[in-house]
Amino acid sequence: MLVQSTACHASLPAPDSQTADAAFLASRHISYVGDLIMARRIHDKDGEHVLVLTRKGSPSPARPKSGRVEHIELDAAYYSQQADLWKAEWALHDFVECPGLDSAADFFSSGVSVTDLNGDGKAEVTIPYKLFCGGGIDFYTIKVILREGTTKLAIRGNSIVKLPGQEQFGGERRYDRLLLSPANVAYKQHMDQVWKVVSVDIRR
Repeated sequence: MLVQSTACHASLPAPDSQTADAAFLASRHISYVGDLIMARRIHDKDGEHVLVLTRKGSPSPARPKSGRVEHIELDAAYYSQQADLWKAEWALHDFVECPGLDSAADFFSSGVSVTDLNGDGKAEVTIPYKLFCGGGIDFYTIKVILREGTTKLAIRGNSIVKLPGQEQFGGERRYDRLLLSPANVAYKQHMDQVWKVVSVDIRR
């Protein structure tokens, strides 16, 4: 279980992380479906891991001949090496199903981070992304997910929409109960900082 570190938040070194590509994944026999958005090699006390983020767009099953992308799936998988095989230690799946309306689903790639906030030598991975289904000017669904092994923490809500000359709207968010525990204050602070960046939606 995640616990608050007594060390200074800013002094904790991040686990080693390097960008990977499709050729590297193929060399490790790590397969994926859809478009590769990001892959990263991560080294911590448990060895090497590989983070893979993908996006797949297709027509809605309800309108398979529409020719429009109305069903979008986002997948994240965190692989660890077991003997000679790479197996998913955890996976994240979300999607938007939006026949006949505007749809969007994307990772905030620049907001993906690898940390060791509790100083236990094991990598924590934070993944922010957005989902949208609508027919006009509306907010996006925003999620910021942090994973360390079997532990999952999340902030869920919607974007703050800022329109020229108009009052902003949206911006609500909800925290997992575990994230509100005093023992997890370092994680909440980190995820709040990610939220502040990715939740701002400026329309022009």
